Amino acid sequence: MNRYNVVKYTAFSLEILLCYIIQSTPGLTLEVFGGRPVLMLPLAMTIAVFEGEIPAIIFGVICGLMADSGYSGPMGYYAIMLAVLCYVVSILMENYLRTNLLTAVLIGIISIPIIIVVQFLLFYVLMGYDYSSEYFVSHYISRIVYTFAFVPVFYGINRFIASKTITE
Repeated sequence: MNRYNVVKYTAFSLEILLCYIIQSTPGLTLEVFGGRPVLMLPLAMTIAVFEGEIPAIIFGVICGLMADSGYSGPMGYYAIMLAVLCYVVSILMENYLRTNLLTAVLIGIISIPIIIVVQFLLFYVLMGYDYSSEYFVSHYISRIVYTFAFVPVFYGINRFIASKTITE
């Protein structure tokens, strides 16, 4: 591994750690309309935009495990979902799509609601909780929108980290 990759992966790791601290510390992320963002989702997705398959999967699993530990759900859901998402995003970006903000936003529009809605279906609806539709409206819709709002922010940060100008 060359020096550039070491610097880049270290910067990604520090960014993940900082976002985990922000996400898991009460009071650092505001609750908007009953929902708090899942910062690890747009972070992992935008890292995958700039990386190959293996680093994308590794960062996806790391972000997923951190998201799993930050929420009270079962361990492994976000790790699996983000590993798959990051692999697919990496393949799409390398072979079919151009790396730009519009593409990242479109991927976020599709992937973030899918991951959060599937989580809701698996852990609320299938578990038989009462008033799950009210809970979805009062907490999950705002969580989806709030999480998506971070896609352009993380895209800009990760574009800077991934660019070769950071070491020149």
